[in-house]
Amino acid sequence: MALLDRVSSWEGKQTYFFRDREVLVTGGGDAARAEGAASCLCDYARTVIEDPRTGCIGAILSPDASLPGDCRFEPVPSYFYAHDDLENARLARLKGLCSWRAATRFCPSCGQPLRLHAVEDALECPACGRLLFPRIEPCIITLVSRGEEILLLRNAKDRLGVYACLAGFVEMGETLEQALRREVREETGLEVDDIRYVGSQGWPFPDQLMVAFEAEWKSGEIRIQPSEIADARWFRRDALPPLPRPGSIARRLVEGKWKR
Repeated sequence: MALLDRVSSWEGKQTYFFRDREVLVTGGGDAARAEGAASCLCDYARTVIEDPRTGCIGAILSPDASLPGDCRFEPVPSYFYAHDDLENARLARLKGLCSWRAATRFCPSCGQPLRLHAVEDALECPACGRLLFPRIEPCIITLVSRGEEILLLRNAKDRLGVYACLAGFVEMGETLEQALRREVREETGLEVDDIRYVGSQGWPFPDQLMVAFEAEWKSGEIRIQPSEIADARWFRRDALPPLPRPGSIARRLVEGKWKR
């Protein structure tokens, strides 16, 4: 069924239109509703899902999608910074599911086209019966402290001068704590101890789960990994560098250091 023909069944539902790493928003900054936008975007939709768990709609648009009415495309991180955890969780779920559906079309075992499973939140192969569930990639993000100082890093790809907490992907077979120690050692040459879980945040680029910790410096001097890190330093509360915007778990880690 064409996107335009389905709009009547979406009336009143929260809808997310994605264009690469952007989401369509209205002039007020909220996600655009289907009733007002779908008629202009039906020719640009490449992947469309209806999520029964949240009751929301998600669609991936082609790069040349036009702007309906007073709408604009907002970078997804900026949307996160301006909304609460519940709204961000919905957006992250829809963005992740849309990206997964768009990239997962054929069975990796036998090559047959996949279809939605009737009950599970999964895709199934009608030929061999294999089930494929949405993929989530766990990442650790860590605030390392040394007394009243905290370790902050500037990514090698950063062009804004923003310093954030150390982060990295969990590798096969690792625990979260093992991944944390390895990432700290690889990127800064430091050893840490007293690892404490703080919280987590879904980060749909395309499918990360950021698991946040605090840790204490144990030994070593900073030796950055130049391919990943442009700069790494110890900072005190009264001399912090530019930080990630509010709403990110990196910012919550830094601000929480002096609240706990």
